[in-house]
Amino acid sequence: MSRPPLFALPRREDVALTAAMAAGFTLFFLLVYGGASWVTGFYPGGVRVDLPFERHIPFVPAWSAVYVSMDVLLLLCLFVLRTWKDLLPLVLALAVETVVGAVCFLVLPVEVAWPARQVHDGSAFMFLVADTMNLERNYLPSLHVAFACTGALAYGERGGWLARVGFSVWALAIAASTLLIHEHHLVDVLAGALLAWGTWRLVAPFARRPDVQEALRVEALCAREMYRFSRRHLRYLPPALVLYRYALTGWRTTRVARTGFCFLQLVDDVLDGDRAVEGEPLDWVDGLLARLESGRSDPEDVALTLGRWFLAELRNDEARAEVLQLVRTMRRDRERVRGRQELPETALRAHHRETFTLSVSLMLHAARAEARALDAPALLDAFGWCSAMRDLREDLRKGLFNVPAEVAQAVRAEGGDPWHYPSLVDSVAGQTWLRAEHRRARALLDTAREELKALEGRSGVALLWLFQRSIEGFWAKRLPRRMPFLRAPAGVSPSPSGAP
Repeated sequence: MSRPPLFALPRREDVALTAAMAAGFTLFFLLVYGGASWVTGFYPGGVRVDLPFERHIPFVPAWSAVYVSMDVLLLLCLFVLRTWKDLLPLVLALAVETVVGAVCFLVLPVEVAWPARQVHDGSAFMFLVADTMNLERNYLPSLHVAFACTGALAYGERGGWLARVGFSVWALAIAASTLLIHEHHLVDVLAGALLAWGTWRLVAPFARRPDVQEALRVEALCAREMYRFSRRHLRYLPPALVLYRYALTGWRTTRVARTGFCFLQLVDDVLDGDRAVEGEPLDWVDGLLARLESGRSDPEDVALTLGRWFLAELRNDEARAEVLQLVRTMRRDRERVRGRQELPETALRAHHRETFTLSVSLMLHAARAEARALDAPALLDAFGWCSAMRDLREDLRKGLFNVPAEVAQAVRAEGGDPWHYPSLVDSVAGQTWLRAEHRRARALLDTAREELKALEGRSGVALLWLFQRSIEGFWAKRLPRRMPFLRAPAGVSPSPSGAP
């Protein structure tokens, strides 16, 4: 097989991802490298690593241009390593070197022995750029040298002997420039080169493993989906932050929770009309279920990829069956929208109970908890109440009627339109129902508190308490702010406008 060209323009579909990886690493580097420089600024001093003969190394400011060329060397990655899979080993290696370097800067701060430098000729501007890039402190190892050598190693593997020699000479020149403009001592340079060699040998083979690349791709999909959810509505940001908070102490074990959250929320968004798909969302969901049950894979299908990973990570046949059943239960809401269905109160509550029994059960499975959803039935009903009240206005706008058919009939008898949110909440029948639901929720939350107290000692109960407190806050503060008549004292008749 012929070797692909060393330099080429990346494909349009690869540019966004490779550029995002490069930008993400740049931000990571600035935070870690800059943070280490800021912290060591409070140190009283550092160790001396200069060698006696180094005082004879001349100061040649013209070499600042070579020093700055390291940025050009790294930017070439977009035209040499043109896909995210090819770029991944380099980005991970540079990230590891940044972390190792920052630890060394903090543990072993170095004090340079070079005399003060003054540049007044044509090299002054380039030297200022080079000196600014280096910040203060952060000497041993030289990450400038480490990055240049790592880039040379990565690019050299993509070309023939001429490419390897050319990039090696470029890296060697950059290493020499750190001495000739008196930014580093020889020990810093050697340590940087050694760091690059060792890191590349360890990280590159690991980053090229197909299972590692697929796992990182799924993590990137999860991060992108969580960003999209949070951008659409801020209420999705806290769950996303909580998921990543727990990931800090167990990245692999909590991956099931991240993939599950993103998969189910994506499906919900499609069914709600918040995520556009080709054709009818019901057909899209049916096709997704068929592909999941058949074991088919398609790397380009985000929902299928997340769903397959979620099912695989659950490692429990009962939980996998619950995932598919939950999607089918969620599917009914779309059918209700299409048919403009009005369900009786008993049927509506049963539907909400089934939805949240499956949701909470999967959440506990994902957390590998001992507690089970049916251990707290009142909390499940409180979930259903909270969901219906929280999204009442939005659901009515979308055509999802989470109001009992009996209430709708009573509102129409007053001459109102139960599908119109202001008409519903301003009607006597609507406010009577909302007050009754508010009282029912209070009773459910009181019962749920006792249920959770009885479960103390089981793993997973803390998670249930978190949701119980969140629903309590919605009941006590957020919902009354939306519907002030819920603050009215008992026995006071509501006014037509809904004021207390």
